[in-house]
Amino acid sequence: MTRKHFLITATIFILLIFIIFNLALQLKTAKQDAIDAREMELDSKKYEVQLMNITMYAPLSPGAVEGEDFSGDPSLTASGDEVVPGETAAAGPNIPFGTRIYVEGLGWRTVNDRGRLVGPNNIDLAVPTLEESIKFGKQQRLVILQLS
Repeated sequence: MTRKHFLITATIFILLIFIIFNLALQLKTAKQDAIDAREMELDSKKYEVQLMNITMYAPLSPGAVEGEDFSGDPSLTASGDEVVPGETAAAGPNIPFGTRIYVEGLGWRTVNDRGRLVGPNNIDLAVPTLEESIKFGKQQRLVILQLS
């Protein structure tokens, strides 16, 4: 074998090794992409995103009015849990007690209360003061519901 043939053969051999290595790397990447896509699909079934009407209520505020801000004991939710401003949320009966929700710009809350005016597309968030609830008013925001 001449030196020229040897160099050609060696170059072809090196190129083949490079091609095989590159294909193996692409295959590994494609396999990981498929695994990641499947995990994302499964995770997406754990959440639902909706545009909802958001209001606030202050059952623990000194000026709270029974029938408007609370019913019965103002410190207890409809589920029997304590009202915790900044954590407690009231929702319609279509959202089960214990559901974790994320309200755009306001963070995570737990649905454990109801309200006579809280319908299926409404969320009412417990806050410390009536002033805060009045100032917030009624806003539409994206809500992520963490499904069980």
